[in-house]
Parts: sequence; C-alpha cells; structure tokens
Amino acid sequence: MKVFVHTPTIFKAKPLPANQLPSHEKIEVPAGASFIARNNSRYLEDGHYEMIIYSYLGSGEQNRRDFWYIPRVHADIFESIAKVKTEGLNLRRSPNPNDSNNILEKLPLGTFVEIFDATYVNQNLGIWWCGRALCTADKQNWLNGQIGWMSYKHLEMTDMKIREIPGGRGSLWIS
Repeated sequence: MKVFVHTPTIFKAKPLPANQLPSHEKIEVPAGASFIARNNSRYLEDGHYEMIIYSYLGSGEQNRRDFWYIPRVHADIFESIAKVKTEGLNLRRSPNPNDSNNILEKLPLGTFVEIFDATYVNQNLGIWWCGRALCTADKQNWLNGQIGWMSYKHLEMTDMKIREIPGGRGSLWIS
C-alpha cells in the first residue's frame, strides 16, 4: 500500500491528540510525502489509520519507529495490483537489467504483485515499477515479500484504487 499525505499532518505513536503527546512520540509530516505501508494496517473508529510503514521516522535511535497512527482525513491509501505476464520475471534491487548481481528472486508467471512506485529509466528500458510479490497465480501467499524493481514489459496492471481500510486487519484482495 502507498500512503499519500495530502494535508500537513502529525504521525503519532499513540492515537491521542497531538498536544497530549511528548515531542518524541510525534512527527510532523508535510503534504506531498508518501510512504510504503504493510498490508496489516487498520482503520480505528477514532479517525486514525494504525499502520506500519517501511520507513523508520523520528529523531535519535530510541525515538525512531515504523508503527504510527495517521489521521485518516490527512492521507489516502493507494493500492495498485499487477500480474506477471512472462515466466521467470526478475525482481531486482535496482532498475538495471544489465547487472545480474542485483536479482533478488524470480517471480513465476501469474504472480500478483503490488506496485508502489515507478521510474522512467530511458527510451530503451522504459518504465520500471517498484513493488513486491503478493501471491502466486493460485492465490497462495508469497512468503518472501521483498521489495524490488520490475520492468513494465513483464507486468499487466489488473487493479488500482484508493483503498478504504476496514476496522479489522487489512486483507489481500485481487480483482
């Protein structure tokens, strides 16, 4: 999931008003910031998303955290799902097909992947998507879940939407 902050906000260590938290339990986040979040996020009735992001935020080693409460009114959650359309797609550390040392793993035909970001490399290589494998073609969960880069030429977009996170734990969905 991609978290996009559209209004300046405060990420909080506890779902309390920001003025009730000490400075090491909150961090100001500007509009336009975006983060990759894990799929086990949930929406709380008090108006917060409870989520783990792939970035540690905060000052000092003891105050850095990846678990945050994010005001729902200030952020949107995006999910983009694609399907591997060629056998043995290489998931790479960087969008460089000429470096055989940057291959993280091979994804089989039909694997569903979640896309977080993209970059245009050049006219020959085109767009590369950053994401991770979610499940196999028969919808068995992918255990490794490494984040890496994949050429657009080997993927077919199947779904993209702004996601409403339910009160329970987030769930995997494939259209």
